Amino acid sequence: LKGTRDIARRVAGAAARAVGTIAPAAARWRMDVEQTQSKQRNRGKLYALTEESTWEDSGTGLATISGVGEARRLVFQEEESGKILHDRPVFDSSVYQLQGEGDRQTIIVWEDAETQKDWALSFQDPDGTAEIWEAICGSSAADEKRVLPLPTLGNLPELLKMLTCVPPNLREVLAAECMSANFVNSLRDVFHTAEDVCSEEALAALWHITKGIFLLSNQKLTERYLQQDVYEDVMGMLEHDVGLPTSKRTCHRKILSGQVKFKHVLTFEDAETLDRIHLNYRLQYLKDIVLPRLLDDAAFVSLTQMIHINLSLILDHLQKGQRLLEQLFAQIRQKDQQSLRFLQDVCRLAKQIPPMERQALHERMVANRFFWALIPFFSEDCVAMGCEVNLQHACVELLLLSVQNDPSHLRAFLTADPGPESKALLSALIRVVHYGDDQGVQGQAAELLKLVMEVATLDTREQTACLDMFYDHGAFDELTAALRPDAGGASGAAQRAATPNFTFGQQLSCELLAFAVHHHGFRARVHVMRHGVVQHAMRLLSAPQRFLQLAPVRLLQAAVHTKDDAYHKYLVKCGFFAPLLRAFEQSVRPPALGGNLYVSAVLQVLEFVRVENIKVLVDHICRKHADLLQELAPKYRTLQLFILKHQQNLEYEAFPPERHAAGGP
Repeated sequence: LKGTRDIARRVAGAAARAVGTIAPAAARWRMDVEQTQSKQRNRGKLYALTEESTWEDSGTGLATISGVGEARRLVFQEEESGKILHDRPVFDSSVYQLQGEGDRQTIIVWEDAETQKDWALSFQDPDGTAEIWEAICGSSAADEKRVLPLPTLGNLPELLKMLTCVPPNLREVLAAECMSANFVNSLRDVFHTAEDVCSEEALAALWHITKGIFLLSNQKLTERYLQQDVYEDVMGMLEHDVGLPTSKRTCHRKILSGQVKFKHVLTFEDAETLDRIHLNYRLQYLKDIVLPRLLDDAAFVSLTQMIHINLSLILDHLQKGQRLLEQLFAQIRQKDQQSLRFLQDVCRLAKQIPPMERQALHERMVANRFFWALIPFFSEDCVAMGCEVNLQHACVELLLLSVQNDPSHLRAFLTADPGPESKALLSALIRVVHYGDDQGVQGQAAELLKLVMEVATLDTREQTACLDMFYDHGAFDELTAALRPDAGGASGAAQRAATPNFTFGQQLSCELLAFAVHHHGFRARVHVMRHGVVQHAMRLLSAPQRFLQLAPVRLLQAAVHTKDDAYHKYLVKCGFFAPLLRAFEQSVRPPALGGNLYVSAVLQVLEFVRVENIKVLVDHICRKHADLLQELAPKYRTLQLFILKHQQNLEYEAFPPERHAAGGP
């Protein structure tokens, strides 16, 4: 044999480059998934060694072994034209050599004994190399080199022992042997026999063996045992969990083949992607349902990595397939529930892929008019469509996931052209915050509005456009409507005020207003003062719900924390500290049940005023509410220090340092 290791490396490099540049032949008929995978595994390049000791490319195609016994022939057929490029008998196994680097042994080299010519096959897939290599060497030659015996009913205890505690240096070897076709077929035959004869001992041993196979933490091995042709038998072996009583064991085959239904929301013409979707579901089922209490750290990490890699490939195929996205959004515009849930699952799973890929997916969604497609689901007639899941909830979650990834998309939609569509979406979100039927969804809507309202990182033009949308186009008027006495109309005000969801909406409104006061500067100040927002919010101090009493405290605290004299004078002028301290007094007097949180919040506001020495507020509070402060000062040190700060300010005014260097007369 004239081939050397360097020549083999050149063959591998040339084959990898050549295989990577040749597109697979387009299949114009439907074919079975397993058959397609087999062809992809056996795809490679054929090389011949010339007289100048250089490897000449003979073509790209599919390698197969035809015939049986001594009549076996190695056939290499060109991929596109189907022309036979090589058709020679299979010689003795000692003629062939398997070469490669590490675990990627993808090159088979040999010398034709009759023509005295050297040949090399470089495969695209290591699994295809192993399949052809086993077919060339024959089962007897392969079995002589095996570490694991082929499964039989008699050697299950020995096999179990070998797969229970595997040394690190044998993991790769045992994984390769467990992937061989002979081992897989023998294991399935033993399982069928054990089930037919109802051998509990054999079934228990098979459960241990299958568990040991997955605990080898080899991703290719795991993928092989979850493929379409074998996964049902593998799940059948895992049904006989010896750690559970028979009555509590799960029938995995029945669940996967009967109860779980695969719904074709989109038409995936790529068989590989469709098979990857099924594989990913089985991986998640294996990790979360079948083996959660048995996985060690290595196996858990291996399964998680496989799920993330498959998920990334599936979503990449979706976002690069323009036809798929167009089909999906066309179905969503027709108010198809399954398509909306499919998009919801896609956005949820996209949180697990790398940021750049997730960003590309969301950009493609926006390019397909993502926000326009969701607007019809917020209409009144869509709420009563009669589905088991509220479609508005799905839309709010989709918007939140989009905003959490990049709020500029929704912000641009709302501000670029403030037409009826953008106003309708913003009004719908505010209605969800106020009157939503689920407090979790109300919180999601408030969170996404808060992300859109964040303008600190925007340039001047974008900030102006965003603030104009909220303050000039009526968005904040709608947001503060829930705080007004006539919220919901005179007839329904009392009834709606008693609804837990509406009171929670009022709390969220106060939090959003507090966020605006803190981040929007003079635009928020003008709106708050002109529309009496704080007056409406302070009415909530008389609400029976303790959590609702805290909402106006947060708004007042935000105004104080701005350190803006205009806000401080406005608070003094309107006397907002009077109802605040009145409720504080009621919370500290007996029985004072559940008022500790409110008391802490008020003391926190007063402590900030004292530490920052906001003289306008210190003087106002101590003059107007001196009796209450003197009465409660022995109980709360914050009030003692607050009174002391007021006395220091009076002394400072009476004896200015510039006139009294010693600080006094």
